[in-house]
Amino acid sequence: MLRSPAAKKILLIWLAWWVGLFAFQGFTVTRLQPARPDTALQWTRTETGKNSQNDKPYLLEPFLNEHVSWDSEFYLGIADTGYDNPNIRSIPGTNGEKVSLSYAFFPLYPFVMRLVAAPLGALGMGRLAAVTLAGVIVALLGTLAAIFALYDLARGWLGEAGGLRAAYYLLIFPTSFFLAQVYTEGLFIGLAFGALAFMRRRKLWAAALLSALAVWTRPVGVGLVFPLGLAAW
Repeated sequence: MLRSPAAKKILLIWLAWWVGLFAFQGFTVTRLQPARPDTALQWTRTETGKNSQNDKPYLLEPFLNEHVSWDSEFYLGIADTGYDNPNIRSIPGTNGEKVSLSYAFFPLYPFVMRLVAAPLGALGMGRLAAVTLAGVIVALLGTLAAIFALYDLARGWLGEAGGLRAAYYLLIFPTSFFLAQVYTEGLFIGLAFGALAFMRRRKLWAAALLSALAVWTRPVGVGLVFPLGLAAW
């Protein structure tokens, strides 16, 4: 499949998407300044002020800084040090002890980030820069896997052109920029769509493995139990 004309088109679509997205994000932060604070929601007023991130060291690394925000802090902290990271905010536990907010986040994405960051650090990158780049790389590769799987799924019902359109439409959807940030969405859809593609091909053990990994990425992955059970039945 990887040598087919359709695969080359999918790869080119993905490359054009992330190059355009990176260029757009780099341009906007140098040319446009957002109005602060953002009052769209109750919590955004305190999270979007000029100095609102100063107590969050994982969001202050200048390298690829436009690709991190909010929950990225926790994924970076887990990938860097682990769940009991003293630089991550905590809340009082039931027995009065401090419990890190990192425990609200699932482990697979930061674990893979740590694996990818290890050779980057060996090449001389700073610790925070390495885990940030690793987070973006994992998200991008997960998205690439997702559009290949989506193409494979859609092609069965819509034909070759329909499969290509499905992959293209995923990337031009307005919120697709989350798929290139230090967030779990890119990895998750790669695992979820991959699991569904294996189900369609009746490779249930591979589908079950990817479904389990999807659950360890985001809790909504448990929804894959239903199509997997249907495919097995």
